[in-house]
Amino acid sequence: MFELPEVVTLARQLSNSVVGRTVANVVLTEPRPKFLFVTPKPGPAFRTALIGREIRCSRSAGRWLFLDLSDGKTLLVGEFGGRLLHAHAESDSPTKQHLAIALDDESSLSLTIQMWGFVGVLSPNELRDHPYAGTLGPEPLSNAFSETILNHILDSHAQADNEPIKAFLTHEANVCGIGNGYLQDILFRARLSPRRRVADIARDERAALHEAVQKTMSEAIALEGRDTEITLYGKHGRYTPILDKRSVGTPCPVCGTSIERVHYLGGSCYLCPTCQP
Repeated sequence: MFELPEVVTLARQLSNSVVGRTVANVVLTEPRPKFLFVTPKPGPAFRTALIGREIRCSRSAGRWLFLDLSDGKTLLVGEFGGRLLHAHAESDSPTKQHLAIALDDESSLSLTIQMWGFVGVLSPNELRDHPYAGTLGPEPLSNAFSETILNHILDSHAQADNEPIKAFLTHEANVCGIGNGYLQDILFRARLSPRRRVADIARDERAALHEAVQKTMSEAIALEGRDTEITLYGKHGRYTPILDKRSVGTPCPVCGTSIERVHYLGGSCYLCPTCQP
């Protein structure tokens, strides 16, 4: 699934590739994934909302892409895995795609969703009221995510006594852009178990957590995302995670203990049992 570094990369590349272009045609292909949510519902209304609109701006927030259109609406794509590709000619588009957007320079955007995702053309009010994209917390590399602000968020968190740090960090209303992928390296660098309760994290550990979030996100953005994900131009990102499924059973780079995989809160976590007790 795309997280902040991948989405930042896509937004930058879209700015260079499609901003200023006008949508010439739109095709939503069948069959679509069960958990691909489209607004307006697939059909003429969705196509009409896009065709003839110029793409004025490309931006990102958290795990969401925003393409602002000439009529004041926004094409919103988010919470998705798969591929978003730009082809210089429609004939170069991938065979498998769930959404194809032809542009007036004969290039095209193709979106292929893996597992789930959201695509919508929303008015400013609809965007503001969106249950996920409209309730985003601070981004990890923004001025709104200082160590002081993180302490305030943790101190005031209503579920602090019971919620584990994994759930806190991956909930975008708290801090936006972190998913289960980058979570592993963040918690490893901060020497925290994903099971640690928010209320039990001491001040010095919070400082380490803040540093780990910023270090991981900035490194990954500079390298255009993880090496398991694809950029707009079909190339792999260059950030190799410290911990992921490939690291299970290998020595911890700090202490040498074998890296373990545990299933927790609906997904896999990778950790060093010595460094992250």
